[in-house]
Amino acid sequence: MTAFATDTLVSVSQLTRRFGDFTAVNEVSFDVPRGRVFGFLGPNGSGKSTTIRMICGLLVPTSGRITGPQGLDIVKRAESWKKRLGYMSQKFSLYLDLTVKENLEFFGTVYGLSKERLAARIAKLAARLRFERFLGTITETLSTGYRQRVALAAALLHEPELLVLDEPTGGVDPRGRRLFWDLIYELANDEGMTVLVTTHYMDEAEQCDQLTFILNGQLIAKGTPHDLKGSLRDHIFEVVPPGEPFAALAAVRDDAALEDSYLFGVRLRAVAKAGRAQDVATLLSRFGTPTAAEPSLEDVFVSLARSYAAASQPAVSV
Repeated sequence: MTAFATDTLVSVSQLTRRFGDFTAVNEVSFDVPRGRVFGFLGPNGSGKSTTIRMICGLLVPTSGRITGPQGLDIVKRAESWKKRLGYMSQKFSLYLDLTVKENLEFFGTVYGLSKERLAARIAKLAARLRFERFLGTITETLSTGYRQRVALAAALLHEPELLVLDEPTGGVDPRGRRLFWDLIYELANDEGMTVLVTTHYMDEAEQCDQLTFILNGQLIAKGTPHDLKGSLRDHIFEVVPPGEPFAALAAVRDDAALEDSYLFGVRLRAVAKAGRAQDVATLLSRFGTPTAAEPSLEDVFVSLARSYAAASQPAVSV
């Protein structure tokens, strides 16, 4: 863990954004701690990107507040705040007809870096992200993985206070994903940079210091990965059926005691509804001796989404 103080860098309070009759974000509140990797998770259409656009000062909220360092009003002082941000999206946004070096030099100039400082930053980031040999290459000819490395370098040139990564590893190979996350840890733990990341990969979400789940424009949970998974411990059981796993799944999946059931390799997993753990253990015992299973973040999200759907009528979201 980082040795830097964990005070709040960005505070979001009762944030709401409507587009006509559509409510994209509905009274959302959370804090982004300084020097941490903060995961912001939710399915497509959950209001995730709309929230990020407001945090970045690109979209004005319908109501609510976003406060930055030293009480900075991000809504009123958006232009000042943007200079302190680094942003990278899944969609590649650099100039394909320029070389890698020309792209980085252009963005560094926009950030106001001196010639000497810019040269040093390009050299350091190219080495760290392992694309030195491509500095003179036309960007269009690069693979998706290397394009994303260059885009990340562009977002880091000016050493931002907050690095926003919007699904940065989509389309990136496993080796490239590992490289990205190694750098993210280094930035947060060693350099004290705050990183806000969205991802559809639950293995990446596991690496975040804190997580917030959003669904239909509303927050449904927040906490550390360990604490969120702890909410489902003692509720998930698994067994290895002696016969065909799919047949075993079909035999139990409609049982009233189950919140969910699925196959995890050759193992049959079952998530018990509140107060029905013993019933589920008994249900699975027909296939062998069930054991408690460690919940995944996917289990957590599915459980939260089901509970949300049962407790309320979801707001319309974009």
